Amino acid sequence: TSVGSVRAFGVANATNIEASSASKSSYYSHIGAVATTSVGSVRAFGVANATNIEASSASKSSYYSHIGAVATTSVGSVRAFGVASATNIEASSASKSSYYSHIGAVATTSVGSVRAFGVANATNIEASSVSKSSYYFHIGAVATTSVGSVRAFGVANATNIEASSASKSSYYSHIGAVA
Repeated sequence: TSVGSVRAFGVANATNIEASSASKSSYYSHIGAVATTSVGSVRAFGVANATNIEASSASKSSYYSHIGAVATTSVGSVRAFGVASATNIEASSASKSSYYSHIGAVATTSVGSVRAFGVANATNIEASSVSKSSYYFHIGAVATTSVGSVRAFGVANATNIEASSASKSSYYSHIGAVA
């Protein structure tokens, strides 16, 4: 049976199966419900408690015995993926990282011909812009520049990638050139 987007599956007690309707969980000896609900771009999946499955709506996480939510949100070119806490998933919007128990974001940004890839810190992903490397845990950038027929490839240092241009080799931790 369904209560909102909650699908309930259970084994009925033979003595009261006839008197009870499918929406009554009281005659189930064992019942479990899997709910899927959305809060913004947050998709919540949970197992409902049989005692309150009928009184609760699918958007209420209070009746879940176990619930996890996977959120995907974008801040510029940053895509954030996280697992939400059941206690505050309803009160928080998808763009708020505060309710994530674990979150990681991968950002790609360009400074000249430098493409930077990094993992963002959940605490400041919202306050920081994509072009700021300060909120990256680990970031590496690969730059290609030419001096005559020399092509230079290097890995940039996260601390100064923003201040340096792609043609500056000084901020490379490792650089090699093929002529």
